[in-house]
Amino acid sequence: MEQLFTIDEFIMIGLVLFSSFWIFLFNYRQDNKDKYAGHWGLIVLDLFINMGMSATGYLLISIVFQNVPQIAAYESYRYPIGYLFGLTSNVSIPIVLKWFQQQITKKLNDAGKK
Repeated sequence: MEQLFTIDEFIMIGLVLFSSFWIFLFNYRQDNKDKYAGHWGLIVLDLFINMGMSATGYLLISIVFQNVPQIAAYESYRYPIGYLFGLTSNVSIPIVLKWFQQQITKKLNDAGKK
């Protein structure tokens, strides 16, 4: 556990949070500029949630690389994989939730027609 509190980990978490912030700004500007217009509280909450998902994704990979002996040979890949996983966890969860919602809506519509 003490391996999570090294300067390398703090630098990587900072890098993941910095990148997550800019990805959020780009996605917000493209997708939700009309939807949340004027609702700054929701925007800030969404920003913190997205940044939290990114940091958690990075920490998950970091913990796995430190504690699973079978992947000790790939220790040098910990930072790039953790960085990419941290950023994709930010993006992939909403995509999966949207897909899940579409599937449920389709099933409910089919059940309603019967």
